[in-house]
Amino acid sequence: MSEKYDVIIIGAGPAGLSTAYFLADKEYNVIVLERGSEPGSKNVFGGRIYSYVLDRYFPEWRKDAPIERWVRREKLSILCEENSVNLEYQINRRPNGYDSFTAFLSRFLKWFASRVEEKNVTLATGVRVDEILFRDGQAYGVRVGEEKLEADYIVVAEGANTLLLEKHGLREKIPPEDIAVGVKEVIKLGKDRINERFNLEDGEGSAYFLISPRFGGGFIYTMKEYVSIGVIYRPLLNSKVEAKDVIEELKMHPSVYNLVRDGVPIEYSADIIREAGYRDVMLKPYGRGYIVVGDAAGLTLNTGFTVRGVDLAIESGRLAAEAIQKTSAGEEPSTYMKLLLERGIIDTLKKFRKVSKILSNQKIYRDYPEIICEIFSKIYTVEEYPETLFESIKKVVRRKTSIIRFIFELLSMVRSL
Repeated sequence: MSEKYDVIIIGAGPAGLSTAYFLADKEYNVIVLERGSEPGSKNVFGGRIYSYVLDRYFPEWRKDAPIERWVRREKLSILCEENSVNLEYQINRRPNGYDSFTAFLSRFLKWFASRVEEKNVTLATGVRVDEILFRDGQAYGVRVGEEKLEADYIVVAEGANTLLLEKHGLREKIPPEDIAVGVKEVIKLGKDRINERFNLEDGEGSAYFLISPRFGGGFIYTMKEYVSIGVIYRPLLNSKVEAKDVIEELKMHPSVYNLVRDGVPIEYSADIIREAGYRDVMLKPYGRGYIVVGDAAGLTLNTGFTVRGVDLAIESGRLAAEAIQKTSAGEEPSTYMKLLLERGIIDTLKKFRKVSKILSNQKIYRDYPEIICEIFSKIYTVEEYPETLFESIKKVVRRKTSIIRFIFELLSMVRSL
């Protein structure tokens, strides 16, 4: 690793591999440095990828990509104390390719890395970059232990844990109030149990979004033989709940227990998640000799109903490769941001800028679920003299807030999502 490269990429996640893939098409000499033992080994990932970006740039990728299941059922579950309120949406095959699928990120990135290496890109795993080297304000290489590697451009794709960028003052440390903890467990159930319990056919998958008054949001994704179950909670807002307990609490809820009972846990992982949304997007994800891509640049989109990271990471990598080519030809480093703006990525993130504030509101997880659960309980509990729907809503809501305030808060929330 002593020769000079055109581009050094730090991180073999989807953004880093995408940058390498498109740079190789432009005949750049590229090396990807990955801290983990293999691509994806250091990532914590729920389990879902949106396919449009792959359909656009990777012909026939569906033939050999490690797809677990195509998502055909979307479900929102509000977990009451013992019961649940559910809203389900069934999806048929979309002829325009706008699908999503479940996958293990490590397997997907291993597949992606193989495509990158076919283009003669060097991928070095188990390599930790300790420092980006600057000379007169321009990045010219990296330090790996005692060794120095030089390149014309450095691409930082280190993911949500932006320690390297923070070390060099290129990114501010994220404040505690904008940090969530993602905790995930993979449970082996077997194909037949999954199909039966989730009402699926072979190859079909489910994506569950869970809301709990106890700890916040959670998810369940079905794989071929496994389910991925996780919780995303904010420690500052849920100080009474510890990370090691949240998955067990979720699995013991009757509605969830019936889905995962008798399963065998095979994997547990936890990591921080940046929850600031648009406020976390780097205003200047570029400089002289370097570009920041993917999660490291804050390019993750949470719409309140879907969370998208892999597709935006791949797109940002493609745009970074284009920006490097244009900068090499004499254009300004700001070309990268111009491309992000032209592609609509920044405007889309800005459009959903209020979502992070909404999702940090405890009422979303505590008061509203309790109100909804009580209303449905009153509606479907048969008594001698039942109440009207309006009577039930009025009684339940008044115990928490005023009817007018409740309606106003709901309308404000809907307008921001």
